[in-house]
Order: sequence, then C-alpha cells, then structure tokens
Amino acid sequence: MLDELDKFFDDFERSLEQTIRSSVELGQKALSKPVVAGMAMGIGPEGKPRIQFFGDNLVGPDGFRAPIYEQVIDDKENMLRLVVELPGVEKEDVQLSALEDKVSLEAVKGERKYRMELSLQNAIDPESGTAAYTNGILEIVFKLRDKTNKGYRRVTVV
Repeated sequence: MLDELDKFFDDFERSLEQTIRSSVELGQKALSKPVVAGMAMGIGPEGKPRIQFFGDNLVGPDGFRAPIYEQVIDDKENMLRLVVELPGVEKEDVQLSALEDKVSLEAVKGERKYRMELSLQNAIDPESGTAAYTNGILEIVFKLRDKTNKGYRRVTVV
C-alpha cells in the first residue's frame, strides 16, 4: 500500500509541476481555479487494502474530474451496487455504459465535467443494470453474472 501511495504522490507532483510550467509558458494564471485531488483508503472484503484516487486531471486541457465512488457487493441478493458522487450535473447529463467487467461514465454540465472507467470487483450482467440519480448521487445496480458471456449495454439514468 505504501508503494502505491508513493507512486500516487510522485505522479501528482509531476502533474502539478507540468500544469504550472505549461500555464506560465502560455501566459495563463497557474491554477486559476481550485484543484481537487484526493484518495479514499480502506480494507476490501477480501481483507486487502484498497486505495481509490479521485479528483481533477491535471494533465491536458480537458478538465475532467474522476468522481469518488464505492462498490458494494451483496452476495445474498447477488447484486453489485455502485454509488458515484456527481455534484453539479443533472441526470440528463450522465452517459453510462457497462461491460461485464467495467463501467464507463461521463457527465458534463458547464464547468462540471466527470469521467471514469471503473473495473468492477465481480462480473456483472450488463443487461440487468438500473440507475437512479438523486441530489448529486448516482446509484447503479447490476445482477452479478455467473457466466463469462461479455456484453455491452448503455444504461439509462432515471
């Protein structure tokens, strides 16, 4: 876990330095708006440490932010629940698609831009996906898949 933290901080420092250098070279104000970058740490259900990094992408002009999220597996109900924080956008702004092993998300409204591609803890049935968006929180629920039949499906946010 400490090696992963060292790598994150090294990458973050390099990104920040590159952002400031390119901003100064272009005559722009360096970091004219606040930068959000963080990590969530915990122990996963298998007892291994997990680190999730989220926040602004400092490299490149796209301005997308990786949202903070949580995956919860309910073995009893055979479901995977994914909870994603997306403040400042509307449900119509959210584009969501799923494969059996990953979920892709993008949401854009004005200055608020989120993007992530998330590897899932367990294989899911993409056809079973349902999503609801309320007060900046997107909740997506999938049935866990027993087979390895890959499929792609766009999930509609309600």
